[in-house]
Amino acid sequence: MEKENSAGSTGNTGRDKRKGASGEKSIGVNAILNFIKVGCSIVFPLITFPYTSRVLQVESIGKVNYANSIITYFALFAALGITTYGVREGVRKKRGAQFERFASEIFTLNLLTTAVSYAVLFIMLLLVPKFRDYRAVILIQSLTIFLTTLGVEWVNTVYEDYFYIAVRSIVIQILSIAALFLFIHRPEDYLKYACISVMSSGLMCVANWIYCRRYVHIRVLSDPAVFRHLYPMFIFFANNLAITIYVSADTTMLGWIAGDYYTGLYAVSVKIYQIIKRLMTAVYTVTIPRLSRFAGSGDWQNYRKLLTRICCVLILLLVPSMTGLAVYAKNIIFIISGERYLPAVRSLQILAIALLFAVGSGVVVNCINTPNGFEKTSLSATIVAAVVNVGLNIFLIPVLRQDGAAVTTVIAEAMVMIICLVRLRDLDHYVDVHEVLVQAAFAAAGAALILGISAGVGRTGLSPLHSLLLGLVLCPAAYAVLLAAGRNTYFLSAAQKLLRSGSTPNRFR
Repeated sequence: MEKENSAGSTGNTGRDKRKGASGEKSIGVNAILNFIKVGCSIVFPLITFPYTSRVLQVESIGKVNYANSIITYFALFAALGITTYGVREGVRKKRGAQFERFASEIFTLNLLTTAVSYAVLFIMLLLVPKFRDYRAVILIQSLTIFLTTLGVEWVNTVYEDYFYIAVRSIVIQILSIAALFLFIHRPEDYLKYACISVMSSGLMCVANWIYCRRYVHIRVLSDPAVFRHLYPMFIFFANNLAITIYVSADTTMLGWIAGDYYTGLYAVSVKIYQIIKRLMTAVYTVTIPRLSRFAGSGDWQNYRKLLTRICCVLILLLVPSMTGLAVYAKNIIFIISGERYLPAVRSLQILAIALLFAVGSGVVVNCINTPNGFEKTSLSATIVAAVVNVGLNIFLIPVLRQDGAAVTTVIAEAMVMIICLVRLRDLDHYVDVHEVLVQAAFAAAGAALILGISAGVGRTGLSPLHSLLLGLVLCPAAYAVLLAAGRNTYFLSAAQKLLRSGSTPNRFR
């Protein structure tokens, strides 16, 4: 527990600069750091995915993504909702021996669920004929199950240490890029591609295990008391399972019903969709520990203020982003993956619509339901969505292939958001609804502006790359002018902070 015992030492000066006047780490700085981390996780795939999709070809990409969709379920069981539960409970006891005991209990339980997960996986590999063709790549990717358990990422989240998380991610992703270009040269190298993916996540997890010792010394316990966490964790696990089903079942069922080719096409759409989705979720992820603490202490004024700010920023970013993704889907896919992947354009345009509901449901589930103990509401919503998603996939995938999988994703994400919102008796208690609607009007105007600009750019006859680059310059610039002209408070505040940080580069606000 070295950190808390030396919180006032000079060795912590650098970390203290990232804290506000109250001693808490700045939400703004954390958001920027998380944004940088996620931004790098976006930039690096934009470098690597065009290369891998062209070298490995559609079928090999399909094999890797199908195997990954299988591993997702076993990794989910091994995790057993520990990350969400650990963060929510950990922020309430993150000092002293109480947290060390809690962390050790959670880690011990995680090791047990990991062992059970591996046992079931090996049995499935022996008994399911479909898995035999994917046995090698499944076994390689299964290493991430144990490595994720070892990583205890949730400890860094509890302590809001996004500086370390950002630096670690950037360094390891650079190493992964180097390995990719060194070892991946032909379609038969898809197993090497899977190994590099595992290496990337594995290095992060090992680094986490070493780094988290500055906060807590985790031990393996033989105390039956560890099982007292099972019931509350199971609620989160069941919720995560339902989410995984309606998110990953598309790829799994597409591979099962339609084959590797259509799975490979859909993989491109999903990869691009997830890039934008992760960038949006980075905005609210850093606030979850703080919101959990506000809710736990009954500080509703600060809770509502923080959540309103997050929702407003998200809506201002999300609506124009999904609009741009939809109108430039063909350009993006052609540039990233080549002409062979153009049949994936429509599925990407459909998934652009899903962004609104996916991010919206993420905010409701993670920023309202989880901090306030409404996880059973989240569970019921995700179960309904998962059942509907699987049922619709059975009928739509044979007819619409990857487009059908995208449609079911939109429906599932929308159902989760709508069900959760309906069950909240007083949404205005948690967030200023009027303020969010005002920002939604700005965002809608921005979306209309983007549609007009993209239509004009499309008539220029430029190449896909040049028209996309022109759109990426004109659309954000025009949107910024719109927000400035409308005296949008969030835009003006962000601009002022950027100008202030530029004039005082060594200070953290």
